[in-house]
Amino acid sequence: MGEADVFWSGILRWYSRYGRDYPWRRTSYPFHILCAEFLLQQTHVRKVQKVYDELIKAYPSPRQLAEADLCDVERIIQPIGLRYRAKRLKRCSEIICSEFSGKVPDSSDQLQKLPGVGSYICDAVLCYGFGQNTIPVDTNVIRVFCRYLGFKSDKPRPRTDKILAEKIRKMYKGLDSTRNANLAVLDFAGLVCTANRPKCEECPVAAGCSAEL
Repeated sequence: MGEADVFWSGILRWYSRYGRDYPWRRTSYPFHILCAEFLLQQTHVRKVQKVYDELIKAYPSPRQLAEADLCDVERIIQPIGLRYRAKRLKRCSEIICSEFSGKVPDSSDQLQKLPGVGSYICDAVLCYGFGQNTIPVDTNVIRVFCRYLGFKSDKPRPRTDKILAEKIRKMYKGLDSTRNANLAVLDFAGLVCTANRPKCEECPVAAGCSAEL
């Protein structure tokens, strides 16, 4: 097997046993995926679930969030901080209703015209909400592949390195679907290949890893 095959065989087998369960992973409704990705920005995943549940219960559709009182949306989001996300989510919902007939757009160009939607959220929505084979690349994904493959970046903020992101995306070529692969890498980064004190003794792909930790 090639390098990518060995990696995915180990990671996906590990994910089938240890993958985490969150409510936004049990839906393919693009609007709920969009809300989840906004809430997950710069916020630990454990803090998000209660807020996500309350937000989706109060505003299950773009129309309802577009018509919401901003103060009420801010109150829901307040426990996890970064309250500006409330304004962005409400504005996104207004645009979705006024320009896209109440449906989250399914193209990268249109999605990234929504306020606060960058490449990561865009790729996440396209993958988890529309089943497209996109690959959301964030600092966690970068950490895993830089350690495993020995990739380096000359950028002070590697997540802005488009050449590095393209190298990482090549590892996903040949997969029938990127959804489980994306989630597997996220969970592996959060539970095993952590930023501090990675659990190398528990790593399912340690034999092929380039890191010297």
